[in-house]
Amino acid sequence: MEGKNKNSQLSKILLFIIGLALALFHIYTSYFGALPSYQHRVVHLALSMMLVPLCYNLFNIKNEKIKNVFSIGIIAVVSVIGLYSYSIADTMWKSSGTMSGLEIILATILLILLLSFTWKTVGAAMPIIAILCILYALFGPNLPRSIAHRGYTWVRITEVLFKGTNGIFNTPLGVSSIYVSIFVIFAGVLEASGAGDIFIRLTQALLGGFRGGPAKVAVVASSLFGTISGSAVANVVGTGSFTIPLMKKSGFDSEFSGAVETAASSGGQLMPPVMGAAAFIMADYIGSYQEVLTAAIIPAILFYIALFIMIDLEALKKDLKGQSKDELPNFMEELKKGWLLLMPLVLLVFLLVGVRYSAQKSAFFSIIFLVVIMLVYPGKKRSVSEILHLIASSSKGMVSVALTTGTAGIIVGMLMLTGIGYKLSSLLISLSQGNVMLLLILTMVTSVILGMGMPTSAAYVLLATLIVPALENLGIAKIAAHFFVFYFGIMANVTPPVAVAAYTAAGIAKGDAMKTGFVAWRLSLAGFLMPFMFCMNPALLGKGTNGEIILAIMSALIGAYGLATAVQRYFKGNLSWPKTIVVLLGSVSTMMPGIKSDIFGLICLGSIYAIQIIKSKKSYDEGEVNVA
Repeated sequence: MEGKNKNSQLSKILLFIIGLALALFHIYTSYFGALPSYQHRVVHLALSMMLVPLCYNLFNIKNEKIKNVFSIGIIAVVSVIGLYSYSIADTMWKSSGTMSGLEIILATILLILLLSFTWKTVGAAMPIIAILCILYALFGPNLPRSIAHRGYTWVRITEVLFKGTNGIFNTPLGVSSIYVSIFVIFAGVLEASGAGDIFIRLTQALLGGFRGGPAKVAVVASSLFGTISGSAVANVVGTGSFTIPLMKKSGFDSEFSGAVETAASSGGQLMPPVMGAAAFIMADYIGSYQEVLTAAIIPAILFYIALFIMIDLEALKKDLKGQSKDELPNFMEELKKGWLLLMPLVLLVFLLVGVRYSAQKSAFFSIIFLVVIMLVYPGKKRSVSEILHLIASSSKGMVSVALTTGTAGIIVGMLMLTGIGYKLSSLLISLSQGNVMLLLILTMVTSVILGMGMPTSAAYVLLATLIVPALENLGIAKIAAHFFVFYFGIMANVTPPVAVAAYTAAGIAKGDAMKTGFVAWRLSLAGFLMPFMFCMNPALLGKGTNGEIILAIMSALIGAYGLATAVQRYFKGNLSWPKTIVVLLGSVSTMMPGIKSDIFGLICLGSIYAIQIIKSKKSYDEGEVNVA
């Protein structure tokens, strides 16, 4: 996000006009229906790209006049490309297989702008992968035989990427333009309304007084904030600026405070109903968004329960207390002041889950409801002008999503054109020698590495294209395979050395960034184990009979508690390393499907816990005798 643009008056006017146009386009089409696929995606990407020079100082120019000239020039070029692309939508099928000189020039300019904008806004990793994919398509015949192909001309490559929906305007951008965009608007306006602060104050009122209360506030507030944000870094900034100082004040060290916020905020992308762009893309692969929400609930709750227990044990070890009653807000007073602003989120969940409206229509009605509330909200009414500016400002959140999904389209388009996607899938199966667990481990490593270098949605698209087919071929359920790569793309946020969310939290906590990352990784271990569990036992994703699902939840809860005690090495006193290993083995066993593994896990956990309870009681009795 370097090079943020300090807007001049002209830039502010353009930012408002284009941002409002983009937001209103998506609000309108979310209810009245989208344009034909190609045209809809063209409008979405073009307007999003026009915002880039207004939100970012692309060339680090300090002179306002020169900066404005560059911004207007880029907007004009993008407008021409967008208008031309829109105009050929109905006739381009007639010229399939051909590209005019003008089209080759426009396609090349679009590629350069899209890749450079993505590089500037989200980092170098994704554009570099896209460039390598294009080079691979160009120079296929010159490569080693195992990965060689016939090669494609620049004309053919630009045709695939520019014309139709197999390149830039592929499925990822389609999902961004149909589903993600409307939720970005909803999240942006809801946050600006003050709903995020209400989440935090209500959670603080409920949990702040308990042992380690501020850290527990961070967990719950981040999970709630995550339902509207869908971004780990945004969660850290949104809730961490309040919760991290509170945690430090209550006795947690800087690194642990930052790590708690990192783990909780990363888990926000796992928590329904929004979950971020990748979840909407997943819905396009597996069926419906409701199916994604239903499957996500149990693992997300288990992740937060494990994190909650780890925090409680840390507070117990350090004998930390909660906040005093005088420091806590009054729950009923806060609810009375802010309940109205929470209703749009309640409406969203009701429409998605209860009424089973489409994702975009649910978001549409929630936005309309939120706007009405903001017009009449007691004590903090917003004028129509203020609301329009908030809506326009919310469009900034679409920029990175549109750019990354457009760039993902380049990668997917080139992988499909050259056939390397199928080769890599076959290679993974060959490397794993048909062993499902080995393939899952290879997939985990690949997912985390890709997730370190690019946004979750982009990493997910790549993994869903390259690796998920291999998982399915070895018998992993489709939804479990997709959730597997989705989870590890998110877990990259807490995995050093490139744990972006952890470094953001460390900055707020004024702690060591690398140490914060490693502590966050440790606190997030449930997120690393859970994907293996639901691949082996789809009941954790809600797939199975009621009895199977209940048994899976009970086993996983026991396993989550065991994992927390193993990570913290604490239960009724400190655990030695041998005891910790037995507890860890027991927790993993209880999470595995099957009665035998559950019994073995319970024996492991029960034996260590019994020893610790007896040891603790003996120490207490000896203390009583000494006092007497």
